Amino acid sequence: MTILHSLAAGAALLATLGADGVVERHVYVMGTRASLAVWEDSRSAGLFVLESAVDALERTERQLSTWRDDSVLSALNRTPSGTPFQLSLDLCSLFGAISDWHRVTDGAFDPSIGELLEAWDVTGSGRIPTATELERGRSSSGMRHFDLDLAQCRVTRVGAARIDAGAFGKGVALDRAAAVLSGRRWMIDLGGQVSVGRQYVDGLGWPVAVADPLRRDRPALNLLLREGSLATSGGSERDLMVAGQRVGHIIDPRSGSPADFTGSVSVWHQSALVADVLSTAMFVMGPDEGLRWAEAAGIAACFLESSVAGEIRVRMTSSFGALVVG
Repeated sequence: MTILHSLAAGAALLATLGADGVVERHVYVMGTRASLAVWEDSRSAGLFVLESAVDALERTERQLSTWRDDSVLSALNRTPSGTPFQLSLDLCSLFGAISDWHRVTDGAFDPSIGELLEAWDVTGSGRIPTATELERGRSSSGMRHFDLDLAQCRVTRVGAARIDAGAFGKGVALDRAAAVLSGRRWMIDLGGQVSVGRQYVDGLGWPVAVADPLRRDRPALNLLLREGSLATSGGSERDLMVAGQRVGHIIDPRSGSPADFTGSVSVWHQSALVADVLSTAMFVMGPDEGLRWAEAAGIAACFLESSVAGEIRVRMTSSFGALVVG
């Protein structure tokens, strides 16, 4: 993820405007740092409502973390093949949405790639799988291995496929926190994905900077968000080099190998889940295919392409341009 300076920039703007009433909270959740801010009349009231938002983030972690053996998603991934797994109503709705976006993106978004992530050791030191290992990972991945019965809220694994929430978990958490904070002025930066509620101050959005994919300490674009969520997927920050070959942390579900693109893509959407899903899907698609898809679908998206010379090429859809300032 490549968002930076979001909450800090917001605090700086408030100080410049002489505004007060912003209460902040910083926690570590879902394997990353979360910064929350809300505009309230008193600090106690602000901390109270932020605690509810943190609870929403932590509840999502308890459900979707694959790092925790006691999470619901880990339990599903351990369920024997052919055994129906009962979903809660909220997870039933989520799995329906996941299935829909998998279909709409023609498989560019597919969270059931746990076997492929393991084959490439994406969360470890990285490795180059043999042809046999890669084929095994591909054959054990894909949403076709999950039979979803929305009427009964049940999902059944078919084979060894495992779902990883890396491409949608933050979005789910942010949408749940947004529901808690509804009607207030607020901002949350969850490990680089930003969601906001209402305008920062009258007529102004919350300032967010998108980092240069080559130099993460330097902003490439400055945006103002009045609502919704901005998710960015980038390649270089977490990519690994193994035996002279790049092992990217974003796997193309269609090929089973790391996505070729090495820049970054940012997606804005009213729903944090959709922004999260599509930033990954369009990173997999790459700039040319991704921009065509986004324009046709009416999605606000921006690709930052890096060159060998260290220059950044900015390519965005028409709707994304409305967010850019400066």
